[in-house]
Amino acid sequence: MAFITVGDVQMFYEDLGKPDGLPIVMLHGFTGTGRADWIHQIDSFGSIYRLILPDLRGHGRSSNPGGRAEMNHRQLASDVALLCHGLGIERAAFLGESTGSMLQLSLALNRPDLVAAAVLAAGSYFWSEEYRASLRARSVDELAEQWFPESESLTQFTAMHTALGSDHWRVVLGDFIGLFSHDHGEDFPDEAELGNIRAPVLLVHGDRDPNFAPEIACQLYRKLPHAELCVLPNTGHWPPREQPRVFNLLAEDFLARTYSSP
Repeated sequence: MAFITVGDVQMFYEDLGKPDGLPIVMLHGFTGTGRADWIHQIDSFGSIYRLILPDLRGHGRSSNPGGRAEMNHRQLASDVALLCHGLGIERAAFLGESTGSMLQLSLALNRPDLVAAAVLAAGSYFWSEEYRASLRARSVDELAEQWFPESESLTQFTAMHTALGSDHWRVVLGDFIGLFSHDHGEDFPDEAELGNIRAPVLLVHGDRDPNFAPEIACQLYRKLPHAELCVLPNTGHWPPREQPRVFNLLAEDFLARTYSSP
Protein backbone atom coordinates (compact mmCIF):
# COMPACT_ATOMS: atom_id res chain seq x y z
CA MET A 1 0.00 0.00 0.00
CA ALA A 2 1.38 3.38 -0.99
CA PHE A 3 0.66 6.92 -2.12
CA ILE A 4 1.92 8.63 -5.27
CA THR A 5 1.55 12.20 -6.46
CA VAL A 6 -0.57 12.25 -9.62
CA GLY A 7 -0.97 15.81 -10.87
CA ASP A 8 -2.62 17.58 -7.95
CA VAL A 9 -3.76 14.36 -6.27
CA GLN A 10 -2.21 12.24 -3.56
CA MET A 11 -3.37 8.92 -4.95
CA PHE A 12 -3.56 5.78 -2.86
CA TYR A 13 -2.86 2.50 -4.64
CA GLU A 14 -1.95 -1.09 -3.96
CA ASP A 15 0.73 -2.95 -5.93
CA LEU A 16 -0.11 -6.64 -5.66
CA GLY A 17 0.30 -9.95 -7.40
CA LYS A 18 3.34 -11.17 -9.31
CA PRO A 19 5.98 -8.40 -9.15
CA ASP A 20 7.56 -9.32 -12.51
CA GLY A 21 4.26 -10.11 -14.23
CA LEU A 22 2.68 -8.04 -16.96
CA PRO A 23 0.81 -5.15 -15.33
CA ILE A 24 -2.96 -4.91 -15.05
CA VAL A 25 -4.49 -1.67 -13.76
CA MET A 26 -7.83 -2.39 -12.08
CA LEU A 27 -10.22 0.58 -12.10
CA HIS A 28 -13.17 0.72 -9.73
CA GLY A 29 -16.58 2.24 -10.25
CA PHE A 30 -17.71 5.65 -9.04
CA THR A 31 -18.29 5.49 -5.25
CA GLY A 32 -16.07 2.37 -5.03
CA THR A 33 -12.44 1.73 -4.15
CA GLY A 34 -9.78 -0.44 -5.71
CA ARG A 35 -9.83 -3.24 -3.16
CA ALA A 36 -13.57 -3.22 -2.56
CA ASP A 37 -14.48 -3.52 -6.24
CA TRP A 38 -11.84 -6.11 -7.15
CA ILE A 39 -11.67 -8.27 -4.03
CA HIS A 40 -12.83 -11.35 -6.00
CA GLN A 41 -10.18 -10.87 -8.70
CA ILE A 42 -7.01 -10.23 -6.68
CA ASP A 43 -6.01 -13.84 -6.01
CA SER A 44 -6.96 -15.16 -9.43
CA PHE A 45 -5.23 -12.48 -11.52
CA GLY A 46 -2.43 -11.90 -9.04
CA SER A 47 -1.01 -15.38 -9.59
CA ILE A 48 -0.09 -14.37 -13.14
CA TYR A 49 -0.02 -10.56 -13.35
CA ARG A 50 1.22 -7.55 -11.45
CA LEU A 51 -1.90 -5.76 -10.19
CA ILE A 52 -2.21 -2.00 -9.67
CA LEU A 53 -5.35 -1.04 -7.74
CA PRO A 54 -5.74 2.72 -7.33
CA ASP A 55 -8.40 4.63 -5.48
CA LEU A 56 -9.49 7.18 -8.07
CA ARG A 57 -9.40 10.84 -7.08
CA GLY A 58 -11.88 11.74 -4.39
CA HIS A 59 -12.45 8.08 -3.48
CA GLY A 60 -11.18 5.96 -0.62
CA ARG A 61 -7.85 7.38 0.50
CA SER A 62 -7.11 9.56 -2.57
CA SER A 63 -7.42 13.33 -2.37
CA ASN A 64 -9.19 15.65 -4.80
CA PRO A 65 -8.04 19.26 -4.37
CA GLY A 66 -9.99 20.31 -7.48
CA GLY A 67 -13.34 19.38 -5.96
CA ARG A 68 -16.39 18.41 -7.97
CA ALA A 69 -15.17 20.23 -11.10
CA GLU A 70 -12.45 17.59 -11.49
CA MET A 71 -14.75 14.61 -11.01
CA ASN A 72 -15.32 13.56 -14.59
CA HIS A 73 -14.26 10.60 -16.69
CA ARG A 74 -11.81 12.51 -18.86
CA GLN A 75 -9.96 13.81 -15.81
CA LEU A 76 -9.99 10.37 -14.22
CA ALA A 77 -8.52 8.91 -17.43
CA SER A 78 -5.77 11.51 -17.37
CA ASP A 79 -5.03 10.64 -13.74
CA VAL A 80 -4.71 6.96 -14.62
CA ALA A 81 -2.25 7.74 -17.41
CA LEU A 82 -0.16 9.85 -15.00
CA LEU A 83 -0.29 7.07 -12.41
CA CYS A 84 1.15 4.61 -14.93
CA HIS A 85 3.87 7.10 -15.87
CA GLY A 86 4.76 7.62 -12.23
CA LEU A 87 5.06 3.87 -11.70
CA GLY A 88 7.16 3.41 -14.82
CA ILE A 89 4.46 1.42 -16.62
CA GLU A 90 4.69 2.04 -20.36
CA ARG A 91 2.06 -0.48 -21.45
CA ALA A 92 -0.66 -2.29 -19.52
CA ALA A 93 -3.99 -4.03 -19.63
CA PHE A 94 -6.90 -2.37 -17.87
CA LEU A 95 -9.91 -3.86 -16.10
CA GLY A 96 -12.78 -1.53 -15.32
CA GLU A 97 -16.14 -1.63 -13.60
CA SER A 98 -18.76 1.04 -14.48
CA THR A 99 -16.88 4.38 -14.31
CA GLY A 100 -13.67 2.36 -14.43
CA SER A 101 -14.88 1.05 -17.79
CA MET A 102 -16.22 4.29 -19.18
CA LEU A 103 -13.05 6.29 -18.49
CA GLN A 104 -11.14 3.70 -20.52
CA LEU A 105 -12.79 4.94 -23.72
CA SER A 106 -10.97 8.27 -23.34
CA LEU A 107 -7.82 6.55 -22.10
CA ALA A 108 -7.66 4.19 -25.08
CA LEU A 109 -8.19 7.05 -27.53
CA ASN A 110 -5.72 9.45 -25.95
CA ARG A 111 -3.05 6.91 -25.01
CA PRO A 112 -3.09 4.06 -27.53
CA ASP A 113 0.55 3.43 -26.68
CA LEU A 114 -0.39 2.68 -23.06
CA VAL A 115 -3.53 0.56 -23.48
CA ALA A 116 -2.61 -2.94 -24.62
CA ALA A 117 -6.00 -4.49 -23.85
CA ALA A 118 -9.16 -3.37 -22.08
CA VAL A 119 -11.90 -5.18 -20.18
CA LEU A 120 -15.03 -3.07 -19.70
CA ALA A 121 -17.65 -4.34 -17.26
CA ALA A 122 -21.03 -2.60 -16.90
CA GLY A 123 -20.07 0.37 -19.04
CA SER A 124 -21.74 2.76 -21.45
CA TYR A 125 -20.67 5.36 -23.98
CA PHE A 126 -23.38 7.90 -23.10
CA TRP A 127 -26.05 8.69 -20.53
CA SER A 128 -29.59 9.05 -21.76
CA GLU A 129 -31.49 12.19 -20.83
CA GLU A 130 -33.93 10.06 -18.86
CA TYR A 131 -31.09 8.52 -16.83
CA ARG A 132 -29.51 11.93 -16.25
CA ALA A 133 -32.78 13.41 -15.06
CA SER A 134 -33.47 10.54 -12.68
CA LEU A 135 -30.10 10.94 -10.94
CA ARG A 136 -30.09 14.74 -10.90
CA ALA A 137 -33.37 14.62 -8.99
CA ARG A 138 -31.89 12.57 -6.13
CA SER A 139 -30.47 13.93 -2.90
CA VAL A 140 -27.52 12.32 -1.12
CA ASP A 141 -29.82 10.99 1.59
CA GLU A 142 -32.27 9.54 -0.93
CA LEU A 143 -29.47 7.83 -2.83
CA ALA A 144 -27.97 6.42 0.37
CA GLU A 145 -31.36 5.07 1.44
CA GLN A 146 -31.89 3.41 -1.95
CA TRP A 147 -28.41 1.91 -2.23
CA PHE A 148 -27.88 0.97 1.39
CA PRO A 149 -31.26 0.05 2.88
CA GLU A 150 -29.57 -1.92 5.66
CA SER A 151 -27.52 -0.10 8.27
CA GLU A 152 -24.70 -2.62 7.95
CA SER A 153 -24.24 -1.93 4.24
CA LEU A 154 -24.22 1.84 4.84
CA THR A 155 -21.64 1.39 7.59
CA GLN A 156 -19.42 -0.61 5.22
CA PHE A 157 -19.75 2.07 2.55
CA THR A 158 -18.98 4.97 4.88
CA ALA A 159 -15.94 3.11 6.23
CA MET A 160 -14.49 2.94 2.71
CA HIS A 161 -14.40 6.72 2.48
CA THR A 162 -13.41 7.97 5.94
CA ALA A 163 -9.74 8.71 5.17
CA LEU A 164 -10.74 12.23 4.03
CA GLY A 165 -13.11 12.78 6.94
CA SER A 166 -15.96 10.97 8.65
CA ASP A 167 -18.55 12.58 6.37
CA HIS A 168 -16.59 12.23 3.13
CA TRP A 169 -18.95 9.49 1.97
CA ARG A 170 -21.54 12.23 1.52
CA VAL A 171 -19.14 14.12 -0.77
CA VAL A 172 -18.62 10.94 -2.82
CA LEU A 173 -22.35 10.44 -3.31
CA GLY A 174 -22.81 14.14 -4.07
CA ASP A 175 -20.07 13.97 -6.69
CA PHE A 176 -21.81 10.96 -8.23
CA ILE A 177 -25.05 12.89 -8.53
CA GLY A 178 -23.06 15.78 -10.00
CA LEU A 179 -21.87 13.59 -12.89
CA PHE A 180 -25.28 13.82 -14.47
CA SER A 181 -25.14 17.58 -14.89
CA HIS A 182 -22.03 17.32 -17.06
CA ASP A 183 -21.89 17.93 -20.77
CA HIS A 184 -21.44 14.70 -22.73
CA GLY A 185 -17.87 15.64 -23.68
CA GLU A 186 -16.72 15.86 -20.06
CA ASP A 187 -17.17 12.13 -19.65
CA PHE A 188 -17.30 10.49 -23.07
CA PRO A 189 -15.63 10.76 -26.46
CA ASP A 190 -17.72 11.73 -29.45
CA GLU A 191 -19.47 8.68 -30.83
CA ALA A 192 -17.63 9.03 -34.15
CA GLU A 193 -14.29 8.71 -32.34
CA LEU A 194 -14.99 5.27 -30.91
CA GLY A 195 -14.02 3.58 -34.16
CA ASN A 196 -10.48 4.90 -33.65
CA ILE A 197 -9.89 2.73 -30.58
CA ARG A 198 -7.33 0.15 -31.67
CA ALA A 199 -6.88 -1.84 -28.47
CA PRO A 200 -8.70 -5.17 -28.18
CA VAL A 201 -11.71 -4.73 -25.90
CA LEU A 202 -13.81 -7.23 -23.99
CA LEU A 203 -17.25 -5.98 -22.96
CA VAL A 204 -18.87 -7.87 -20.08
CA HIS A 205 -22.42 -6.84 -19.27
CA GLY A 206 -25.24 -8.07 -17.10
CA ASP A 207 -28.53 -8.83 -18.81
CA ARG A 208 -30.34 -7.21 -15.87
CA ASP A 209 -28.17 -4.14 -15.43
CA PRO A 210 -30.58 -1.53 -14.04
CA ASN A 211 -28.41 1.37 -15.17
CA PHE A 212 -27.43 0.42 -18.70
CA ALA A 213 -29.54 -2.04 -20.67
CA PRO A 214 -27.60 -4.78 -22.48
CA GLU A 215 -28.63 -3.16 -25.77
CA ILE A 216 -26.20 -0.35 -24.92
CA ALA A 217 -23.35 -2.84 -24.64
CA CYS A 218 -24.38 -4.32 -27.98
CA GLN A 219 -24.33 -0.87 -29.57
CA LEU A 220 -20.89 -0.12 -28.16
CA TYR A 221 -19.62 -3.49 -29.33
CA ARG A 222 -20.60 -2.61 -32.90
CA LYS A 223 -18.78 0.73 -32.71
CA LEU A 224 -15.44 -0.71 -31.55
CA PRO A 225 -13.31 -2.29 -34.27
CA HIS A 226 -11.63 -4.93 -32.09
CA ALA A 227 -14.28 -5.83 -29.55
CA GLU A 228 -15.74 -8.97 -28.03
CA LEU A 229 -19.00 -9.05 -26.09
CA CYS A 230 -20.38 -11.31 -23.40
CA VAL A 231 -23.78 -10.71 -21.77
CA LEU A 232 -24.10 -12.61 -18.50
CA PRO A 233 -27.51 -14.01 -17.49
CA ASN A 234 -29.14 -13.09 -14.19
CA THR A 235 -26.52 -10.40 -13.60
CA GLY A 236 -26.94 -6.74 -12.69
CA HIS A 237 -24.50 -3.84 -12.66
CA TRP A 238 -21.55 -5.57 -10.98
CA PRO A 239 -20.38 -8.59 -13.04
CA PRO A 240 -16.98 -8.91 -11.25
CA ARG A 241 -18.79 -9.05 -7.90
CA GLU A 242 -21.99 -10.89 -8.85
CA GLN A 243 -20.41 -13.49 -11.16
CA PRO A 244 -16.73 -13.57 -10.15
CA ARG A 245 -15.94 -17.08 -11.36
CA VAL A 246 -17.41 -16.51 -14.81
CA PHE A 247 -16.03 -12.99 -15.09
CA ASN A 248 -12.54 -14.16 -14.14
CA LEU A 249 -12.59 -17.00 -16.67
CA LEU A 250 -13.74 -14.66 -19.43
CA ALA A 251 -11.21 -11.94 -18.65
CA GLU A 252 -8.33 -14.35 -18.15
CA ASP A 253 -9.03 -16.05 -21.47
CA PHE A 254 -9.30 -12.68 -23.24
CA LEU A 255 -6.02 -11.43 -21.79
CA ALA A 256 -4.22 -14.69 -22.57
CA ARG A 257 -5.16 -14.19 -26.23
CA THR A 258 -4.63 -10.44 -26.57
CA TYR A 259 -2.07 -9.28 -24.00
CA SER A 260 1.56 -10.24 -24.20
CA SER A 261 5.01 -8.74 -23.78
CA PRO A 262 6.05 -6.20 -26.45
